[in-house]
Amino acid sequence: MSWLKKLFGKTETPAHRAEAPVADAEAPAAQATVAPEAPVAVVREGAPRIAVVTGSTRPGRNNRQVAEWVVARASRRGDAVYELVDVDDFNLPLLDEAFPAAFGNYQGEHTKAWAAKIAEFDGYVFVSPEYNHSTTPALANALSFLNAEFANKAAGIVGYGSAMGARAVEHLRGILSELQVAHVQKTGMFSLFTDFEDFSVFKPTELQAASVDPMLDQLVSWTIAFSKVREGELEAAAV
Repeated sequence: MSWLKKLFGKTETPAHRAEAPVADAEAPAAQATVAPEAPVAVVREGAPRIAVVTGSTRPGRNNRQVAEWVVARASRRGDAVYELVDVDDFNLPLLDEAFPAAFGNYQGEHTKAWAAKIAEFDGYVFVSPEYNHSTTPALANALSFLNAEFANKAAGIVGYGSAMGARAVEHLRGILSELQVAHVQKTGMFSLFTDFEDFSVFKPTELQAASVDPMLDQLVSWTIAFSKVREGELEAAAV
């Protein structure tokens, strides 16, 4: 695997290492990169709030720069407030809550902080690299801490890797379904070979950058629709 040797045999600092790709990836091909992003658009009052959630906590990750790019592109639209939520900021250990998340009986301060942040939003974009033909352990673990905070909300997914993160996306969908998160059909997809310079600097091609837009179109519509579902539940509970 010459590309694996190139990836892990480089002399750059850890900040320029890529997420570990899977072994059955396609070869890279040179393509033009995307033009600079436009300024943030003005968002109407009462617009939905959408969190762009990172999916990796490993040292030298590419993940945060991909998530930041998603926030910047989405914020040009003016249809929602987009905010970066970095899982790494919450220092979540391996799941250590004694009660199932569905009970909502959170004991750890790290869990309470994570729950409070996630509860602020109406929808989510999860940015996941692919590890071992699946989503990341860090993201699966973070999702496992919570339950009600995610329920009856919408989500989109951005995947990347040597096979554009396709298998990570499909495995993540199963987890989101169990949490009663409505994941939209369109997906942002990026190749480790063509959308990352030297496997470490995110410079997406125009073609793949555009893959995020239909996902966001669907996500905003569903986010607004599911806010009505949650309002209906609150009204029913108050009767």
